[in-house]
Amino acid sequence: MSINIIKTLKWVSLGLGIVIVLMPPTIYLASALKLGKTYDVALTPLRVAPSPALAPEGERLANVFGCLGCHHANGNVLFEGPGVGHLVAPNLTRKIRDYSDEEFVRLVRYGVKRDGTGIIAMPSAGLNALSDDDLAAILSWLRTQPQLKDAQPAVTSWGPFGRIAMLLGAVPFSAEKVVPQIASLHRPMATPAEQGAYLVQAICSDCHNLDTEHDNGWGIVTPPVRMMVQAYPLPDFRRLMRTGVALGDRDVNLMSTIARSDLSHMRDDEIDAIHAYLNESESQDAE
Repeated sequence: MSINIIKTLKWVSLGLGIVIVLMPPTIYLASALKLGKTYDVALTPLRVAPSPALAPEGERLANVFGCLGCHHANGNVLFEGPGVGHLVAPNLTRKIRDYSDEEFVRLVRYGVKRDGTGIIAMPSAGLNALSDDDLAAILSWLRTQPQLKDAQPAVTSWGPFGRIAMLLGAVPFSAEKVVPQIASLHRPMATPAEQGAYLVQAICSDCHNLDTEHDNGWGIVTPPVRMMVQAYPLPDFRRLMRTGVALGDRDVNLMSTIARSDLSHMRDDEIDAIHAYLNESESQDAE
């Protein structure tokens, strides 16, 4: 082996050593900058005043829109893995005390926290158009809840693999997925299909696309919601939403779990409206 080759290998080894030494702090710094990024979203007041009288409906809606499905009563670990970290949906009975009404609205609709940084895995892209009525009801319920002790672990933490995933775009920052819409004062209900369109966006769109498969990450791929619902006669669709039992008496994993925990709180008119919208939209597209 020539002296030049030996020198080259030494320099390559030295370079690799420097990269290995510098990589961890570089990854940490870059991911810290991403976590600390702020989003310029103005605070918008609700046009409906929260009131204790709205709390019962707010509790129902907190189930329907998945708030309690993710956060549980006092926080919930959404994901954890060695070297990846813990992704925690925090304890709402504690966090709500830190937020004004306007800050809560921005958090839900835009995925922006009180300090202006972005929240992770909040379905704000679907919740962006929630009506003031529905948001005021949920907020009214949260304001009535006693503060509970945090479930453990209480906060999200990131390991090296999680930080690398963040830099590769595999960690969903909610504020980056929101397409702002003008939220209505009241829920659209002129026709069942109109209410159905509203509910499909708020409830279904985080897991399903309308007409194509949706890769939710973490190995979960869901079918197009329109095609799926059109396969169900209305009585069978009601049973799926109420009990999680699919056609053929099947359990369909996450969908069945969400149906039993969240969607079972829907009113009959809401379930029927989703069915009407997803069936009516086919005939409109065909015209």
